[in-house]
Amino acid sequence: MYMRKLVLALAVLLALAAIVAGCGGGDSSSSAGSTSSDSASSAESGSSEESSSDDESGSEDESGSDEGSDDSGVAPTKAAFIKEADEICGNEDAVMTEEIADFAKENNINTEEEPTEDQQIEVFHEVVLPNIAKQAEEIAALTPPAGDEETVEDITDTLSSEIQEAEEADGIPDQSTLEEASKKAKAYGLKTCGS
Repeated sequence: MYMRKLVLALAVLLALAAIVAGCGGGDSSSSAGSTSSDSASSAESGSSEESSSDDESGSEDESGSDEGSDDSGVAPTKAAFIKEADEICGNEDAVMTEEIADFAKENNINTEEEPTEDQQIEVFHEVVLPNIAKQAEEIAALTPPAGDEETVEDITDTLSSEIQEAEEADGIPDQSTLEEASKKAKAYGLKTCGS
């Protein structure tokens, strides 16, 4: 769910480096660069998919199949809940990309080269973790599907707990960072949040 966000943060910094260097961001020769470029492309395609899903959700609202996920307190279907949660994650991923670029500029992070370990840690703590924490709060505020209340609460509680652990940890995040929440989100069926 959220390991992708860690990769995305580095991808954005590397993509900025590629753009500044005139490489276009998609054809980096290093393996880290191509992994990062792929992640950045995935994020970009995810946000364009979100735009089209916004259009679809408007028509679904008229048909009534998406009702119940608003403030009325009526439980949505699992599919409607997953769609709404994934939209939150997709929208926040787009915001995070912009925030990383702004953060790099404001903090004189040289985007012409790969960020240092200290810069990666700084971006993770100052931009990525707050963004993921916001996603957790927004998803927790949704009305869960009937019968899935405990499962959804377990996902968001696990994520919040892992965010707190990550805030207290030193060094660059690794594959185990936010891993349990990611597994639970994927198992539940979340796609954008679960990748």
